[in-house]
Amino acid sequence: MARLPPLLALTLALLLAPLAWGQAPNPDLSRARQFLEGLRYSEASRALEAARARPGNDRDTLLQILELQGVVAAMLQQPAKARTAFQTLAVLAPDHQLMEDYAPRVVTPFFEAKGWVADQGTALRFEAAPASKTEASVESVAVQVATDVLKLGHSVRFHLHPEGAPWTDQESPLAEGKAAAAVKGERIQWWAELLDERQAVLATVGSAATPVTELSPRLEALAHSLTHPTDTRGLESASSPWRTAAYVCLGVAAGTGAAGGYFGLRSRSARAEVEGAPVDDQGVTTGLTQREALALDERARSSARLANILFGVAGATAIAGGTLWVLGAPVTVSATPTGVTVGGEFP
Repeated sequence: MARLPPLLALTLALLLAPLAWGQAPNPDLSRARQFLEGLRYSEASRALEAARARPGNDRDTLLQILELQGVVAAMLQQPAKARTAFQTLAVLAPDHQLMEDYAPRVVTPFFEAKGWVADQGTALRFEAAPASKTEASVESVAVQVATDVLKLGHSVRFHLHPEGAPWTDQESPLAEGKAAAAVKGERIQWWAELLDERQAVLATVGSAATPVTELSPRLEALAHSLTHPTDTRGLESASSPWRTAAYVCLGVAAGTGAAGGYFGLRSRSARAEVEGAPVDDQGVTTGLTQREALALDERARSSARLANILFGVAGATAIAGGTLWVLGAPVTVSATPTGVTVGGEFP
C-alpha cells in the first residue's frame, strides 16, 4: 500500500480532525485547523495559543489543542516547544495516540514525552478522597491530586446531587492538593472536574453518566446487611468455647479414624494369613498348627471389633465437631461395638 507524503498526510489528518474529535466549540481551534490545511504553520501556532488561552475548554478540546501544538512546533523545528506540548499531553493522557503517522521530527518528541511520563511516573492522578460524615448524614465530599508534576491543577468543580434535590455546582480551590465541597444528605451522588487556571478540564472523578455515590454510615450499614446477611449465632459461636471443642472433636475423629484403619488392616492381614496357608491333597492345612490358626482367627476377630468401634467413634466425633462448629451447641456422644448415640440441645 502506497504511503502518503508527510505533508499530505498531515493535511488530510487535519481535514478529518473535526470528525475524529467532534466539532470543537473553540473558534480559535477552528481557525488553527484552517491555517494548517494551508500549511501556514506560523499562523496556526498563534491560533493554537489563542485557543489554549480561551477559558473553559473541555478535556477533549484541550487534548486536541496540545497535540496540534506539538505537531506544529515540530514542523516549525521548535523541539523544546514541541516537547513541552507533548509532555503536557502525556501527563494528562498517558495512553493518547497521535491521529496520524507523522514525520520523525513529530513522532520523536512525542514518544520521548510518553517515555518520560512512563519512566518517571508523572501521569496526573486525580481521585476521590474520604468524605466527611456523621452517623446519619454525609457532610462533605472531597478529592485529591496525588500527582501533578507540572502543577497544572488550580481548582475543582464539584457537581452535587443530594437525594431529593436538583444537581448543583460548587467550585473549590485546591489547597495542598486537596479540595472539598460541603453537601448534606444521607445519599449523595457527585462527580468532579479538575480545572487549570484557564478553567480547562484536566481530569475528572466520575462523570454525569456514572457519578460517585456516597452514603451515610447508617445507610452503608443497612446496605451491607441487605447484601451480606450474617448469622449472628455463627459469629457468637466463632468466639465461644464450643468452637474450641469443635477443633478437639475433629482432631479426635481424624486420630480414631486412622487407628481404625490400622486395626482393619491388621484384621485383614491375620485372616489372609489363615486363608492363605498351604494345604495338602486331602485339603488339610499343613502350613499352620491348629493353635496358630486359632490365634490368628482370634486376632482377626478382635482387630475387626476394635476397628469397628474406632470407626464409630471417628464418625460420631466428626458429627459432633461439625455440629459444634456450625451451631455452637453442646452435644453428647457415646459409642459401643453395636452403635453410636449423639445427643444434645440444638438451637
